[in-house]
This record gives sequence, C-alpha cells and structure tokens, in this order.
Amino acid sequence: MDKIITFEEQKRREFLYVLFNAVFVTTCVVFILNFFFGYICDRIYEGDSLSKDSVDNILRAFLPALALSGAFVFYGVHSDVSLKAVFTPCKASPLWYIAGGAATAGISFFFALLSEKVVGLLGNFGYIIHEYTPYDLDSMPDNILSMAIVCIIGAFSSELVFRGILTERFRRANTGLALILPAIIAASMTGSLARMPYVFFSSVLLSWIYMKTSSVYVTLFCALFSDVSLYLFFIFRNSLAPFELLFMFGGLVTAAAAVAILLIRYEARTVYPAPRDDDDEYLRISAKESVIGLLKAFSFWIFILAVIFTVFFFYLSNPTVEVP
Repeated sequence: MDKIITFEEQKRREFLYVLFNAVFVTTCVVFILNFFFGYICDRIYEGDSLSKDSVDNILRAFLPALALSGAFVFYGVHSDVSLKAVFTPCKASPLWYIAGGAATAGISFFFALLSEKVVGLLGNFGYIIHEYTPYDLDSMPDNILSMAIVCIIGAFSSELVFRGILTERFRRANTGLALILPAIIAASMTGSLARMPYVFFSSVLLSWIYMKTSSVYVTLFCALFSDVSLYLFFIFRNSLAPFELLFMFGGLVTAAAAVAILLIRYEARTVYPAPRDDDDEYLRISAKESVIGLLKAFSFWIFILAVIFTVFFFYLSNPTVEVP
C-alpha cells in the first residue's frame, strides 16, 4: 500500500529540494569560476615584474570574490533575500564588535596554526602541499596596501554571501542550518586542508553573531579584524616564529573568554524571523528533515566530489612511491 503524502509534507519536500539544490548549483558555479580565474592569475603575470607580486595578491583576492559574490547575489535576489535590508544599519552593542572580533581572531589563530602543523605532517608521507599564501613584498608600505585591499575584498565578499545571503536565507528554515551550512560551504571552497578548520569554526561563530545582532556590519568588522591579524602575523612570521605556540594557545584562550562573555550577556539562543503562514519561503523545518533533505539533494554530492577533486588534484601532489 502506497504511503499517503499530505499536502503539507509535499510542500516541505519541494521546499527542501529547491533550497538545497539551488544553493549547491550556485556553489558549483563558483568552483568552476575559481578554476577559471586561478588560470587567469597564473597567466597574466608569468614573467618577472616589479608589480607582479602585489598585483597577484590583489587578483587572487578580487577574482574569487567576484565569482562568489556574483553567483550568490543572483541566488539571493531570486530567493527573497533583500540586499537592501541586509545592509540597513542595525544598532548593536560595542561589546559585539570587541568580544566578537577577539573571538573570531582567536579561533582563527588557533585553528590556522594547528591545522597547518597537522597538514604539514603529510610531507612525511611524500605529499607536496600547494598552499598559496600572499606574497611578502619588499617594502612595508606595499605590504600594508596589499593587506588592506586583500582583507577588505575578502571580508566584504564572505560576509555578504555567508551571512547576508546564506545565513539570512537559512535561518528562516532552521537555525542549525544557518549556523552549519554556510560554514561547510565557506570551508570547502577554500580548497585548502590547512584553511578549512579555521574558516569553518570562525564561520559558525560569525553566523551566530549575525543571528543575534542582525547586523552584517558587526560580522564584517569581526572578519576584517581576524583577516588583518592573520595577515600581519604571516608578514612578520620569521621574527614571530619562536612565539607561534603562544599565539596559537593564546588565541584559543582569548576566543573562549570572549565567547563566554557574550554567552553570559546574551545567551546562546539565536534569533530568527517568525514564520509567515502565507509564504512558503518561511517554512520551518526540523533538524532531521534538514539532514535528510540535504543528503537527497543531487547537487550536494556534486559539491562533495568537487571538494575532493580540488584537494587531491590541485592542493596535494601524488605521494612519492619507492619502487623496489
């Protein structure tokens, strides 16, 4: 006997199908554009040039940001996300800026340095890691200018997409989705095993901050502060090398303290808009329905394959094999 599907259940299934597949098709488009723009970066300045390194830094930040923002803005506009509302200033306590920035930077330092050391162990098994880091330029003014442009471009595009569009879109359906799914997408799209952990955890924190404050300006400040801190660390890494463990565990302690302050002051519960009965776009779904719907989305598996392909064919070289 066939199971009878109610109209409400059918509506929820269609909602999940459209929601997940639209997001992951958009994500796969960004993957393709990233490969294309990466090829452009490699070809534009093949020869030696005084401006090669600084231009390459900016291009490698600008072109992926353009691909990311363009694809997801198109998705957001067609998913009932108002960009005007996203950028409408909302009042937020200075505590969110201070503690949020400290927490985001602390988490980024801890997981960036820890994962870098763990991934570095792959070298013992014959793997060569193709990790891209911004060029350390000859003069400090050039470094500062490059850092400012790269960090602003990166922070603005990521907060527009992962908070203003994806977190805003998914919190209408399920709070857990709004925290986890943008983080999974953001981390996976880095294509770097060393960057994935800190991008994931900082993204979860930023999505929570966004849902508590409804202000993309708060998360933009936190992301920018974190990016600038990491960028400065890598510029001065040679002189700061003896203090890496201090930065790593100091970042963890700072993040834990800052998050504790925010939890004590504002509690952990997130805030989302109330559902509207006359609008399918505001349909609420359970965590179980979210997971099942995600696994049934055909493009989710294309996304997973794209991530695996990126890591194994562009990030890691094949291991060396000793022939007897």
